[in-house]
Amino acid sequence: MQLKMTRRALALTAFAAAALVTACGGGGGSATPAKQSISRLIVAGDSLADVGTFGAKFTVQNAASPQAGYPIYPEIVGANFGLSGQCPFFASTNGTAFTTRAGCTNYAVGDSAIANPAAKGGTAAPFSVPMQLATALQVAGGAWTPTDLILVDGGGNDARDLITAYLGLAGGAAGLAAYQTFLAQVLPPATIAATLPQPNGPAIAAGLYMTALADSYYNTLKTTLLDKGATHVAVLDMPDVSLTPRFKAVLGQVATAQGDAAAATLQAAIRTWISAFNTELANKVAGDARVAIVPFYADFTDEVANPAAYALTNVTTPVCPAVGFPASCLDTTLNAAPPAGAAAGWFSTYAFADGFHPTPFGHRLLAASISRALARAGWL
Repeated sequence: MQLKMTRRALALTAFAAAALVTACGGGGGSATPAKQSISRLIVAGDSLADVGTFGAKFTVQNAASPQAGYPIYPEIVGANFGLSGQCPFFASTNGTAFTTRAGCTNYAVGDSAIANPAAKGGTAAPFSVPMQLATALQVAGGAWTPTDLILVDGGGNDARDLITAYLGLAGGAAGLAAYQTFLAQVLPPATIAATLPQPNGPAIAAGLYMTALADSYYNTLKTTLLDKGATHVAVLDMPDVSLTPRFKAVLGQVATAQGDAAAATLQAAIRTWISAFNTELANKVAGDARVAIVPFYADFTDEVANPAAYALTNVTTPVCPAVGFPASCLDTTLNAAPPAGAAAGWFSTYAFADGFHPTPFGHRLLAASISRALARAGWL
């Protein structure tokens, strides 16, 4: 109980600090020297960090201010440092052709991954987190300054893709071939050939994949950030995607078809794979004061397990309609048809906008997790 209340108290403290900085214009005073040391926020990642590449953020839409929308976590973190004006560097109307916007420092693109598959352009497309970071470095002139804060999130879609490929093994020879192709994105062919025939080989291979993915991710962070002068790099670790409505539904389908034990085994395997990634990433950056790991896995898991401690009333049901997300998910529409017994604003205490993305309040909680990590690093 003490752990839950402590995290909740810290979250509220982070919200209060953000409000204070905004009210003061990010202004000085000896009480906030760290805020003065950050003059630019650079963001790379997936839909969680995307401020509008495709015209809308991946959360509930603000009908009263569609262009600004509700703030998502990079904007909230930026406000903690008195920084505003996050805008998407990449823009697209079809997910195929992209234009760029000079002056924008948010390179995140919805549906991005650390290992972006060749079918979506591989490392040459904005759907690749490494490509985003390489582009950001190029735009920055090939070097970073001590006043840059670089915020990176990635891995959720990689976990999604791994789980999907693993479940495809039920499709027989075609599923096995597809799984081998997927694994080959980061694993050597010899490793795949030696691992898959083993007892429980496909699950073992998934763990090796996640470890290798973390190594690849770190190498990207090192070559595009740390080796180029970055001194403030905040990296979100990978959350437990099995707790999202999307994958709870998948686990429910497995339970219906194969029994509860099979679903529990799959969920345990997913958590093992994700933990392999997080452990390897943590080991790679251990002792490097230039990198702050945000414990997204631990904080998100605690929010789902103990929602009341975070003022959440629902951590299972998406608030948005399944069709047309995110553009179709207007706050006015939600308020016009609240659940039985609920009042306007009911969605503000729910965790999930859709099956995979947070509500505006979920973004506040994620921003609080990041702020705590930055504070522990001495940057906030």
